[in-house]
Amino acid sequence: MLEPDYVYLSHHHFDHFHYPSLRRISKRARVLIPRFGVDVMRHELDQLGFTDVAELAHGAPTTLPSGTRVASYQYGPDDSAFVIERGGVVLADLNDCKIKGPSARPMLRAFGPPTFAFKSHSFAQAYPNCYRIADAADAKLMTREDFLESFIDAIRELEPAYAIPFASMVAFLHPESRQCNMYAVRPPEVAEAVNRSDVAAHTKTVLMVPGDRWSSAGGFELQPNDYYERQDEWIEKLAQQAAPKIAQEEAAERAIPLTFQAFEAHFGGFLRALPPLVWLALKRPIAFHVPSDAAAPYWILDFKRRVVERAATPPAGAAAIVHMREGVLADAIAKNVVAFVHISMRVRIDLAPGGVQTDFLFWGLLSLRELGYFPLRRVATRRAARVLWRRRAEAWGFIRSLFGTETFDEKVMGTLMNRGARN
Repeated sequence: MLEPDYVYLSHHHFDHFHYPSLRRISKRARVLIPRFGVDVMRHELDQLGFTDVAELAHGAPTTLPSGTRVASYQYGPDDSAFVIERGGVVLADLNDCKIKGPSARPMLRAFGPPTFAFKSHSFAQAYPNCYRIADAADAKLMTREDFLESFIDAIRELEPAYAIPFASMVAFLHPESRQCNMYAVRPPEVAEAVNRSDVAAHTKTVLMVPGDRWSSAGGFELQPNDYYERQDEWIEKLAQQAAPKIAQEEAAERAIPLTFQAFEAHFGGFLRALPPLVWLALKRPIAFHVPSDAAAPYWILDFKRRVVERAATPPAGAAAIVHMREGVLADAIAKNVVAFVHISMRVRIDLAPGGVQTDFLFWGLLSLRELGYFPLRRVATRRAARVLWRRRAEAWGFIRSLFGTETFDEKVMGTLMNRGARN
């Protein structure tokens, strides 16, 4: 059992809000979480047995009994940055958060330029690496360069003394996701990109691995290691070590039945919960391919009619056909986390020409539904109103951006895509 004094959970993605890790943490720990418009995280922590939980309002620094000052800065529907200050040293953990512009300035006013900024730098969604894309133009909505630019933009905004590529040191070990390792944006690439940019004049990028240290008195203590040079070898070794466990879990997955009744209940509820007129943006159906249903293997979401159907053939004009193991889909439905299968890379999606808009909006809105934001009456609360008021600079910035060069659909997709930029 781990005995930390404090735990901070940045957001609800399961590589951050990680149930197996949380079960190993003493329930005496004080858990700090961002205060979002809905209280899903707080409810789940209650179920895990944590009794000392504090929701931190956006941009409200608080001093812990130890004298350490902390603050949470929320951005988007389900992400946050966490800032820690002690003895004049400021750590800004941006993690996956894309906070920028007016939303980031209160952070600088309260803490000044951070000593360290920790920031993710690689993808956390299946697009485009797990997609079969019919039109090459639809593969350009998010590129490797976008992640590098996002990292540099954050450094340009905050001007830290040191930038640490962080929260993206992942390895995809399942056979269905192994190919994604070759697409990951790795820390040496980040350092090289930063060093070529204008931000190198005020920020030093340092590659750190577990066990490396820094102190205000002694500076950096970096252990000699060949991790980055041999990363592919390490991943192969980890894959071999994990293979028996993966095989065991796959056997358990195959035993989970998928029924149309459960599928219709989950996705029918999703369709009925969507805001009015959403079909104006979601004009094309999405289909899931379910091979075990020999008579009607295409289970279809029709956004205009808000119905779920079965068919023997793919629907005309479908934006995308989704393929995932039936046991995985059934388990995700039962746990209300289907959108997270997308970020697991255990999905394959056949994207029709021009279908990228519908596909992205579908996964983004499904994520919001599973997080508790739909139906909209769930956010017609005093809690949500207060959260929105504290984050009015972010809301106003989004409204102003709608009048820029991008279309409304592109802006909405960009906002929804931010939910999955990782780590």
